[in-house]
Amino acid sequence: MYNPNRRNRNIGTAKQGYKRNSNNKMEIPYSKWRVFYENLKKHQTIKKLINGHEFLFIIEQTRPNYKHACSTEDIERIISYIPKQDYGDLKFIILRQPNRKEELLSSAWGRYDPLFAYKDEIFPAIILEAVNYTQTLINME
Repeated sequence: MYNPNRRNRNIGTAKQGYKRNSNNKMEIPYSKWRVFYENLKKHQTIKKLINGHEFLFIIEQTRPNYKHACSTEDIERIISYIPKQDYGDLKFIILRQPNRKEELLSSAWGRYDPLFAYKDEIFPAIILEAVNYTQTLINME
């Protein structure tokens, strides 16, 4: 006979199925050989020669309401003022779109990776991430 006052003692426990689904973990999935920001989705590449040094701009497609902080022309102009010995072997400049989970757990506007792997080439890279401009920034004071 069914008694509505009696509570199921398995609710909220692993026995009931709570936290069994490994896809719901709040951690960034990673590969054994790649860092999460090396996994580029749909992107285009542009080669530019600045101060006699070849740069490869890798631009990922952004989601709606997301934009990159600067354009490739802005970056090209900034680099043109830097002496060649200061940026050394820098080759890749990546404008990427972070996943939602990456935004929550490892948000950054920019990164530097001295050993970025792209199509069997390993060079230093500057990675600039797209930002949602419709959201307000939270003051954490």
